[in-house]
Amino acid sequence: MSEIERVKSKVVVSGNIVEVYTYSEGYLQGFTSSNTGRTVETSSDMEKYRQITLKRAQTDLRRLINANVFLYGERIRPKFVTFTFADDIQDLDTAHNYWEKFVKRFNYQVFQTKKSSLKYSVVVEFTKKGRIHYHAVFYNVKYIKADKLAEIWGNGFVKITAIDDVSNIGAYICKYMSKDHADERLIGRKCYFNSRGLYKPTEYINKNADTFAECLPEEKITYQSTFENEHLGVITYKQYKLCI
Repeated sequence: MSEIERVKSKVVVSGNIVEVYTYSEGYLQGFTSSNTGRTVETSSDMEKYRQITLKRAQTDLRRLINANVFLYGERIRPKFVTFTFADDIQDLDTAHNYWEKFVKRFNYQVFQTKKSSLKYSVVVEFTKKGRIHYHAVFYNVKYIKADKLAEIWGNGFVKITAIDDVSNIGAYICKYMSKDHADERLIGRKCYFNSRGLYKPTEYINKNADTFAECLPEEKITYQSTFENEHLGVITYKQYKLCI
């Protein structure tokens, strides 16, 4: 049986966004500070657990989005689209059923095949009155007019937002994942979903991470911070944005 490695440094590569972590205490590979084994007993515990879960979901989705944008050719730019329902749709299963039917229609319109080729990530959000709407980023769709997309959607209003000048598209889209995602309709369900076959972020640890980090140019740092964690010790974090 191989020895469990203690992680003291980590690099996560998500497209052109690179994150570098160093830990004074570190953690055993396969375990994180969230693996406490504690039972959620009080309402304050539940709220804390939900916030931890939301933060983890934001991180996972942010990295996944950044790992997939700009990978389908120079002429295909990621498209950020908001889909609303004209009817008062508040049930997730009903909304998701509409979405799945739309994706089949859209996929056929773009690729002229029933084979699932459309690549996307979607965030679920609720209005103050409880209506469901979707924020989606499409990775491999060429230019399409909003009125044509609305026609294919067929369920309500569609808004296409320009994101060509957004420096961190993953972070931009994850801002739509807020405290509202503590909505009871999302208990036991994900507040986002993706198409199959997306590229995953790449992670390096310890010696491989240190070697990778040594090659990163300091002038490409976009954010850095040092903070403490009761389980991991002092954590140093740096984020880099490299050329596409």
